Amino acid sequence: YGKEVNGETYAICKSDMMIKGNNPENIKFGSTLSTDEFAGMRFDFMLSNPPYGKSYKSEQKFILDNKGKDILDPRFQVPLKDFKGNVETVGAMPRSSDGQLLFLMDMVSKMKPLSASPLGTRIASVHNGSSLFTGEAGSGESNIRRYLIENDWLEAIIQLPHDMFYNT
Repeated sequence: YGKEVNGETYAICKSDMMIKGNNPENIKFGSTLSTDEFAGMRFDFMLSNPPYGKSYKSEQKFILDNKGKDILDPRFQVPLKDFKGNVETVGAMPRSSDGQLLFLMDMVSKMKPLSASPLGTRIASVHNGSSLFTGEAGSGESNIRRYLIENDWLEAIIQLPHDMFYNT
């Protein structure tokens, strides 16, 4: 299963699926952020290499209301406890200039519960360093990191040497 916004890459992926005997209908064309083509589906393993530092302003109309305040897509909201211990749903929206954490939140929304998969879902997502340190406390980036850590879903962070991943 997958989704691709680049037409050429999408066509290559579909043809590769056919050559390998997989169902090419499981590959969808379009933006992962603007529509959830796999809503309600849950997966054991997921992998992504989201675009680094790419603005998602053109996608905001699908995610936020007309005023740009309320989040319409539940993939980008998380339940967190406030300082009194009350659970509240808060936004998990990073700065509009860098949407790579939104791809991670899309995958988190597709994790299987432990009751359905005793080993749990495994996600691998390749990010640049900005996912680790951008956003002040209470920001969308901070809420995403907090949500992942408080749910004990972060297994490892691996830093590669400078320029090792570039153009690989």
